[in-house]
Amino acid sequence: MIGWREVTAEFAGTALLLMLVVSAIVAGFAPGSPLVDTVPNEDLRRLVTGVLSATAAAAIVYSPLGRISGGHLNPAVTAAFWLLDKMTSGSALKYAAAQVAGAITGALAALLVWGGAAVSVRVGATVPKLGGAATALVVEAVMTFLLLTLILTFVDRPSLMPYTAAAASSLVAVLVFTEAPVSGTSLNPARSIGPALVGATWTGLWVYLVAPTLGALTAALLHRRLWGTVACAKLMHDPTYPCRFLNCAYTSPDERIRRPVRTRSAALSPLLGIGRWRPRARHHRSRRHRR
Repeated sequence: MIGWREVTAEFAGTALLLMLVVSAIVAGFAPGSPLVDTVPNEDLRRLVTGVLSATAAAAIVYSPLGRISGGHLNPAVTAAFWLLDKMTSGSALKYAAAQVAGAITGALAALLVWGGAAVSVRVGATVPKLGGAATALVVEAVMTFLLLTLILTFVDRPSLMPYTAAAASSLVAVLVFTEAPVSGTSLNPARSIGPALVGATWTGLWVYLVAPTLGALTAALLHRRLWGTVACAKLMHDPTYPCRFLNCAYTSPDERIRRPVRTRSAALSPLLGIGRWRPRARHHRSRRHRR
């Protein structure tokens, strides 16, 4: 089961992510930043900011922190794996709490390091922009759906699994460039909570709590309908680091953690339309033949 080692790694990874994301925003948009003075084109600076932020996330997933915890760094990602029976409810709540605490810590660290420059960009807070809250809600839900669909597709295939973080970060960089003028491109409730709390910017915060979670759960439901479950809840499975998630297909059968995977209330299953999971044909086949 998920232990404090994994929870601590998730906390540290999320804190580091927020520190780096806010730093990238400061570099790209804070008055007096060398990048702002050198590159007057805001679109180009937004692209640079997106690439830096996405690269930071991928680096954390591939680091020992991500290999220990699975590199979720995002309550929406954790919610998707919870719905796919890779985590108990208790483990998912621990991860979400660690992610939120990590995001607050990372935003505080960025504020301490950058001071007034961080304040000038609201410590990286995300707020609805073009189109208002309704547009931001739709955009954030759709973007997170796309991100989780990509993650689940890659994680579920041995040949693609090692490239999950790289592919996800590439998508995030594109989404930051194209959609930041609409919603700020959060995709992550914790990523929005940390800067909102530290920078006292609450405008439209509910959008970034609801939309990414809705998008992630919708992607998980679709994946469940098509394939039954997912191979593992780690974005980068490394046999050097024991996998503490339930029924990991990348772990040898005698070392897998096996527990009843339906941990939610029986009343919730009919509501979601998912019932008790039964493995489909795809998951009966050897993972060597999965592409």
